[in-house]
Amino acid sequence: MRQTSVNDHGITIYYPDEIGFAFLPCIIKASGSDVASVEATISGNGKSYTYNVEAFAGNCVMDFREFVQAAFDGLTFGSLDYSKESQRSNLGATFNIDVAVKDESGSTLAGTVFTTFYVWGAMRAGETWNGYKRLTWFTHFPFTFGLYVDKANTNILVGYEGAPNKLQVESEVGIVELSAAILPTGARYWDIYDYDGEIKQGTFTNIFDLTFAVITGGKQSLIMRINRDDSEKGIYLRWVDRHGFYRYWLFTQGDESRAISSDTSFIRNNLAEYDDTIFGYLGANGRRQGYSREDTIPLCAPLVDRETFDFLQDLASSPVVDMYLGDGNWQSVTIKAGTYTKTTAELQDFVCNLVINNTQIQQL
Repeated sequence: MRQTSVNDHGITIYYPDEIGFAFLPCIIKASGSDVASVEATISGNGKSYTYNVEAFAGNCVMDFREFVQAAFDGLTFGSLDYSKESQRSNLGATFNIDVAVKDESGSTLAGTVFTTFYVWGAMRAGETWNGYKRLTWFTHFPFTFGLYVDKANTNILVGYEGAPNKLQVESEVGIVELSAAILPTGARYWDIYDYDGEIKQGTFTNIFDLTFAVITGGKQSLIMRINRDDSEKGIYLRWVDRHGFYRYWLFTQGDESRAISSDTSFIRNNLAEYDDTIFGYLGANGRRQGYSREDTIPLCAPLVDRETFDFLQDLASSPVVDMYLGDGNWQSVTIKAGTYTKTTAELQDFVCNLVINNTQIQQL
């Protein structure tokens, strides 16, 4: 966290660091003998909210994560143009927060204004954000790979099987999705380098509010390896991981199952006609009956290593999953909840179940 102090009133204000996540604590803390309340104005993504929290015994702790999440409301997922070499992702935004510490009369004792880049995601302690990644491009399907860039005209070096090949100058700032269009054709794999050592990354340690400062490596470094896979058959999925980046994988498809269940079914006498109950004629009765249908497809990524298993695990917990239908079209789907066991083996299958959106069925 960052902090500022006002010696005249003995007030200390703690506030989030450079990078934060919308689904983790977003904390402002103020302490001092005369502190009665803290008011914060949170502005981002074209929206602005004001939040006020009262102090107790000269201490005030404010968690404004709901307001950050609200600023992302209306987010359009998957709005990617795969024909562009690069584009700014809407899964991250810079927020301006204006903090005022007040006394009992409502007078401002101290204040600070800061900016934090918030990501639509949630990391866990020990993980590195915007660090080295190993991805796979399935060449018959759309593909992007994401980076966080906080400086315009950042130089990204693309390597062809380890040899420098192309310098990509990135003009966008924020989370940037780069498409497969920048990858030279014909390679078995591509290396992506931070050419000037200016791309920042950060690791969660024991910071209680789970925000952190990011630092540059200061020298040219490898930040990504993209492997090539020319497989054509299977189900291709796209999802948003916990770090706020789009991810992709081509799965082997199993046998589809279709579960049909009864919703409501009953018969009632509407008292309009005579019922011949001896012979079972129920012509005067009303009837209501309905069914629902759920289509499930088992998916498998066979014999993946432990790092790839963790990578695919994010798919199972992502609220945003799309299936590629072809011709640039995607359909929203769901991954069935369940238990995923990561064994101690070096290689293992990753198996999950894909649920197609409920099929509409007639109802009487």
